[in-house]
Amino acid sequence: MEKVTLKLFEFYNLEAELNGVTNQQTGETILNGLLNEKIKLTTKYWLTDLVKKVSEEKQSIEKLKEELVKRYGTVDENGNISIPVYNSVERDEEGKITSAEPNPKYLEFQNDFNKLLQEERELEYRAFSLSDFDLVESNDNYSTFFKLIKVDE
Repeated sequence: MEKVTLKLFEFYNLEAELNGVTNQQTGETILNGLLNEKIKLTTKYWLTDLVKKVSEEKQSIEKLKEELVKRYGTVDENGNISIPVYNSVERDEEGKITSAEPNPKYLEFQNDFNKLLQEERELEYRAFSLSDFDLVESNDNYSTFFKLIKVDE
């Protein structure tokens, strides 16, 4: 097994690179994802194992994010917690924003969450070699995943 140290934001990137990304509003595929590429079954198995580990770390990050939302957010009448980006917004007749007062609590949340995403965690995974992906033809860039590939010499 190999080990790599990644910043927490890179776990989000890696999960997207492995599973793909779809625009929730249009259904359009933004990033295909390595697991959706045509690759050897053994490589797909080890990628699936990697996804499980990355998803676990991502869930941990999401729990910490929820704690930050609870700390900086406000509860509405339905019990939902949110952090508005702006305290007040003024619009013209066309609905365009003419002025907005930023919510200092949102800025504090954003600052704390960005600090969190810069923290590092170690990820243990089965080593991948460049030759594992010889047959993959992709238009996508998997820059975070590339950190996990050992180049054959």
